[in-house]
Amino acid sequence: MATVPASSVEYLHIPVADGSAGIPGEIAVISSCDEPVEADWKDAVWDDGNYKLLIGPGTALPLVAGTYTAWVRLDAPPEKVVRRSGPVRVGV
Repeated sequence: MATVPASSVEYLHIPVADGSAGIPGEIAVISSCDEPVEADWKDAVWDDGNYKLLIGPGTALPLVAGTYTAWVRLDAPPEKVVRRSGPVRVGV
């Protein structure tokens, strides 16, 4: 697991199977392994096989040092698919 410095502003990429292009997606990054609540979800952007979200200071998701769990959610009616992506480590 790679560590992202807490001072870094960069995209968090979550790969999703082909065929997801154009489907609205969201990313949640939370400090527990529980499922995210509605307020945790942030709009993500599709980019060549990945959904991405800008994280770091001054963004919608300014993370402090710690280990988090990343999730992705796709809105493809009648489905609303939620998947745990894996750990995200933010360092000092």
